[in-house]
Amino acid sequence: MARGNSIKFLLRQALGEKASYGRSKYDDKVSTFEKREELKQRGVSFEDRLDAVNDLQPHVYSYCTMDTYQQQLGYFGDWLIENGHKKISVEESKDYIQEYLDHLVSKGQSAWSINTALSAICKATDAHMRDYDKPARRVSEIERGKGERTNDALNDKKAATILRANRLLGMRRSELKSLRAGDIFERGDTVVVKAIGKGGRYNEQIFTDQKEKEIILGLKEGHAETDRVFAPEDFQNDADLHYQRQLRAVEVYERVIEDMKQHPERRDYYKEQIYQKYHERNRTCRENLDNPYCVRGANRQRLLAEGREVTYDRVALLYVSTHVLSHTRSDTTAQFYVAK
Repeated sequence: MARGNSIKFLLRQALGEKASYGRSKYDDKVSTFEKREELKQRGVSFEDRLDAVNDLQPHVYSYCTMDTYQQQLGYFGDWLIENGHKKISVEESKDYIQEYLDHLVSKGQSAWSINTALSAICKATDAHMRDYDKPARRVSEIERGKGERTNDALNDKKAATILRANRLLGMRRSELKSLRAGDIFERGDTVVVKAIGKGGRYNEQIFTDQKEKEIILGLKEGHAETDRVFAPEDFQNDADLHYQRQLRAVEVYERVIEDMKQHPERRDYYKEQIYQKYHERNRTCRENLDNPYCVRGANRQRLLAEGREVTYDRVALLYVSTHVLSHTRSDTTAQFYVAK
């Protein structure tokens, strides 16, 4: 590898070579699992199985991940240069990863931020994350969407339009920015909002409540089909759109629970809707929908201390996950949204 370029350039170049946009991350996960299971049957140890097979390591699957990782590598590269390591190779940079992580800890960065930094560095250098000491990530310690923030009062005015809309849409900021009038349409007696979400996943939200349908259809009034629903200035703020997304998730969860309570036969309907979403994404639902989801670890202790539930209906969770959040996991829906 040429040594004329700085380590910052070399790290970013190494990562850029792993761009695999459009490749199926799910297929690589499945193949990795199957190969490791085969090694397990042959008596190969857990650590050796991890080292032998990881079909995900050579690939970065999305533009968003690439942007995030390139930014993190820039920080790591700057730190290396500041500490006199400008002309080292990518392989040699591995010797300084732990020192850099310790530096981030001393700066007071969160466990989640440090994990993101390490993920980017390991992706570029082919290092193994488990080889480094880092603070444990705990859902109970996440601050996003909790308490008041400095700009909340200002954002309530500047971002009023998207905050009100996202109370129903429950979308990510990037999805709201991309939303066009033609993405909102009527289908029978329902209103549909389609979006391309994280990882390029296609998702449709179906609205049946009459008041909600009127509000959603009102978002496209005065717009041509190709017009964006929200103006660029609507996003010139740091409004906590994730909190609105969380509120929407909780609302739909509670609505599904009440519907199944009043009409037990509707449980089969929600199951079929979940299976259909998995099928559309060429995936298989491996969760047992008849088993409740039980929160574990530090998050469980937090919920108990707050006098809150620690057991959740898996059907309702996965319905929210697949139809509102564009996920396919009950644990993510519980930990980051419904039980947050």
